[in-house]
Amino acid sequence: MKLFEPIAIRNMVVPNRIVYPAIQLNLGMNSRRARAFFSERARGGAGLILTGDTSIDNFACEDLWGGNEGMQDFIKRLRVFTGDVHAAGGKVAVQLWQNNRFPQGKGTQVSSKEVYPDAGERVAPSAREDMRALTLIEIDSIIYRFAKGARIAKEAGFDSIEIHGAHTYLLSQFANAATNHRTDQFGGSLENRMKFGLDIVRATRAFVGPDFPIMFRLGAMEENGKIHPESLIYAQELEKAGVDLLDISTGGWGPNPISPPKKYPMGTFVYLAEPIKKAVKIPVIAVGRINTPEAAESILQKGQADMIAIGRQLIADPYWPQKVRENRFKDVVPCESCNINCYAPAFERKLPADAPLCKNNPVAGREWENKG
Repeated sequence: MKLFEPIAIRNMVVPNRIVYPAIQLNLGMNSRRARAFFSERARGGAGLILTGDTSIDNFACEDLWGGNEGMQDFIKRLRVFTGDVHAAGGKVAVQLWQNNRFPQGKGTQVSSKEVYPDAGERVAPSAREDMRALTLIEIDSIIYRFAKGARIAKEAGFDSIEIHGAHTYLLSQFANAATNHRTDQFGGSLENRMKFGLDIVRATRAFVGPDFPIMFRLGAMEENGKIHPESLIYAQELEKAGVDLLDISTGGWGPNPISPPKKYPMGTFVYLAEPIKKAVKIPVIAVGRINTPEAAESILQKGQADMIAIGRQLIADPYWPQKVRENRFKDVVPCESCNINCYAPAFERKLPADAPLCKNNPVAGREWENKG
């Protein structure tokens, strides 16, 4: 099966085409719970493991850790995390993320003032609702934080980083004319609206050097049920700027939900990945409710993508890759695409540590209990 063929992403060789994508389970990366969870997905056979979306300020702002010494302790803990995933046989990347706060503050997806007092004001490309427009100095600061954060991630032993530019978050807001009404160099024309994302990529490349892989989760915009032509141009410009892999999801404004439930077709967002695959020379990941080996292999054989993100199914059964490779699919613990337990952590920070992450897999998120 093509699914189990290795693939090179710049200088990183991934042993197969299976990706555990960034899903916000609020596990963090410093705990034995996180180390056991992500390592189990690597041990089960996923070639590339991505952590959940993580604030760039975690990696770029020493003051959040009490100064440089605290930051160095954080990096040491991350090296334990990345070392565990490597020992389990996988490559590991962190997804770097910025939402509508400046500064973003320490943490993961939920960055409210109540949860993270260090999170700043609500901001956006243009003023709307309770958000003010980012200043040029703040934009430059965010670009710098992405670049510095990527370099710290490299020092911590990550094999790659992924810049989150999808799901209505800040980078996708800049690219979308409907949410970006700026009249300066970051707004107006498509060239200007792409500038924020492209400047982040260029700065990141300068900070990490020529050999470190940079991935970009591109939220493709849609028009009349098809990919918007601007997203094809953006993909090509990201490749020119230094991106080595494009992870294609939705921008978040289209007709399909970010995490498609059972009623949606297998491979919900493949129709967005396929035209981008044809427009660029770098590898492309397809996402969106891909649960079966038949669906995954078909996407690869048709040339619709180069890698397959299998997220919720790998929460339900981390050994899905191994079982598929051994023709034991009848032994797979199925994912029902219910979005119940695995979706809750993204919206509720106070879930107990033993809260089940999958109704079909009571061990999900509790792997550490069996690791001593």
